[in-house]
Amino acid sequence: MSLTTAPAGAPLAMAILGVSSVDTALGFYRDVIGLDASPVTTWAGPAFERHFALPAGCSAKAVMFSFDAAPGIGPKVGRVLALAFDAPDRTHVIQPGDRTYRGLWNLNFYVDDIRATTKRLQARGYNFWSEPVGYEVSAKAGAPVEVLFDGPDGLAINLVELTGDDTTTVGRLRREVAALGKTKAGFTQVATTSHSVVQRDKALAFYTRVLGMEVRIDDILAKPETNRFLGRPPEAKTRATFLAGAHQFGKVALSHPENYAVPDRTTLAVPPNIGYLAQSFCVPSLLRAMDACRAVGAEVYSPMMELEIPGVGLVAAVIVRNPGSGALMHLFEEGAVSYRARGIP
Repeated sequence: MSLTTAPAGAPLAMAILGVSSVDTALGFYRDVIGLDASPVTTWAGPAFERHFALPAGCSAKAVMFSFDAAPGIGPKVGRVLALAFDAPDRTHVIQPGDRTYRGLWNLNFYVDDIRATTKRLQARGYNFWSEPVGYEVSAKAGAPVEVLFDGPDGLAINLVELTGDDTTTVGRLRREVAALGKTKAGFTQVATTSHSVVQRDKALAFYTRVLGMEVRIDDILAKPETNRFLGRPPEAKTRATFLAGAHQFGKVALSHPENYAVPDRTTLAVPPNIGYLAQSFCVPSLLRAMDACRAVGAEVYSPMMELEIPGVGLVAAVIVRNPGSGALMHLFEEGAVSYRARGIP
């Protein structure tokens, strides 16, 4: 019997970021991207410290960024939870010169006119890695136009313009995304987020068996134009596997370097540091998810427990390491008061 715990597939509920300051996060995700920002709250206490494996006395300013064009319809996906930790010795996950690195390394937003958007952001001083580049993933997948730039705290932000007709995966996605709406600034919520792995099969097993995600595209990216905008060696070959849950947003792009090396940043990508710390997914049963985690070799980073997450509410949650990279995966079940009766703290 399959151990899949989310038959419909759990999309990314939120990207958990450690940020240098709440003002920095507000200035980008609210003021540039146009996402709605929750009130800023202070997250503290024994449950918070235990959940993020922090010393006593640590806290964080927290704000949730989200967008829901049709409130009440479908799951809450593609959100950003920004945490400005008040803790000593915070380190930046991203090091000077980093492009792709092992672990969680970018957030991706869809836009309608990528060239106009690029010019607008360049005028605001954002550093782009290249001009927008159109490329064919494959004849079946289609040809998007993409560009990357340095977002707040150096996190790579990937903009994508979907092109083509319904004969390609990208073209069909373009039509479906158009019906979901964009912020007033012209961006979607987080559409896709990239995860560079060292053991693809183990990483894939986590997303498919624990989360129930499905593979949508699986190809080798090796064209010079692709490597140019991604900041990779000219001859680089990368196995790119795109997975989706039960939504067109909150997808995950696995990248596996086939003939080149990338630095490992997973040891730095932990609270209270500054960077992309964890992918977070809402699962229907955390107990079943933990059974699946054990089956695929996902080690526990912090134990299952109940706590209040700003912008989400009362949940049962656990943090594990993805067995294909060591990156943190945050799993939660909403409204989990019954867990107390089962002896879970």
